[in-house]
Amino acid sequence: MVVVGGGPVGCACAALLARAGIGAVVLEASTAVAPDPRALAIAWSSRQTLAELGCWDALPATPMHRVHVSEAGRPGSTTLDADAAGLPALGYTVRYSDLAAALRSKAGAALHTGVRVTGVQPPTSPEAPAKVSVETADGPQVIEARLVVVADGRGDWPGIRRHAREYPHEALLVDLRFERAPEGWAWERFTPEGPMAILPRVTPAGVQHTLVWSLPPERAQALLALDDTGLSRTIEAAVGPRLGRVRQIDARATRRTALAVAKPRTGPRLAVIGNAAQTLHPIAGQGFNLGLRDAVALAAQLADTVPGDIGSAAMLAAYERRRRSDQWGGVAYTDGLLRVANFKSGPVRLLRGLGLAALDLLPGARRALLARSVFGLHL
Repeated sequence: MVVVGGGPVGCACAALLARAGIGAVVLEASTAVAPDPRALAIAWSSRQTLAELGCWDALPATPMHRVHVSEAGRPGSTTLDADAAGLPALGYTVRYSDLAAALRSKAGAALHTGVRVTGVQPPTSPEAPAKVSVETADGPQVIEARLVVVADGRGDWPGIRRHAREYPHEALLVDLRFERAPEGWAWERFTPEGPMAILPRVTPAGVQHTLVWSLPPERAQALLALDDTGLSRTIEAAVGPRLGRVRQIDARATRRTALAVAKPRTGPRLAVIGNAAQTLHPIAGQGFNLGLRDAVALAAQLADTVPGDIGSAAMLAAYERRRRSDQWGGVAYTDGLLRVANFKSGPVRLLRGLGLAALDLLPGARRALLARSVFGLHL
């Protein structure tokens, strides 16, 4: 088996396959993990998978015990609580590069870096292998595989079409420190300009937060160009007084956002997982968690398959059925959240706030929000 892409999902897939006694090689173009301070939201189920792989305890992870969801300038809010869910934490945040390095170590000798995949040739018959063309330091090579698993969102793959749609807004990403933000809390806020998520991350210098704010492109660029004082004041006005003043801004960037979905998610001796299967807006924190569940399900499907049937049409169809509900649920949730969040009329915003307040009176609805929350929880 060949796994294309040595990012967190690709390496997790290889480690899961190894636990199931299935050999795989992971092909990755980069030779090292680049420093990347992005905060990833890790769902409880993802935390459990990472613990099973033996890489959780060494990860610097910040627990989120409570998530406060509110509508700016309107009545109504709700708080999701780990105690109510019967969990030690609703989720965690980790630094992207920490997670990537930990999972690379778990992939071990299966990971081959400095290898660029240039194409995949589908099998010439149902029983024939696929052929993976690569460029290495020793020149071009061809690798035969009964199954090719693509965990890299770039590239075109036989039998797979990626349907992409750019969102009419950008994500403003700001690493900052608030004056009095309580530990263990995260926030989701619907503002008149767009939805905002605030994720905590404990650092040696104290608690830092990553703010993800979905904004019209021109507004995102205008905020990016502000000095620290101007950007701090704008964020304080949008967040409200609960976190106090912004004491420090550590980093800022913008990111174009798009929804990309692979249809179908399998081809001849080929399966796409993670960002190759679905690229989502970062506001809902679904991306890594959904991709990791792809890897878990694929490893389980392969463990249930006799060796001679690995990569067969029947095996791939069974995997696709296994994942369909969760994959499309994650896509629909993220896209639907953005659509609802970008209704900006006064009456809609009032209804949205009242709806949040009503969650405190509707345990079933609160449980549903916990199960597929804005931070990618999947209980």
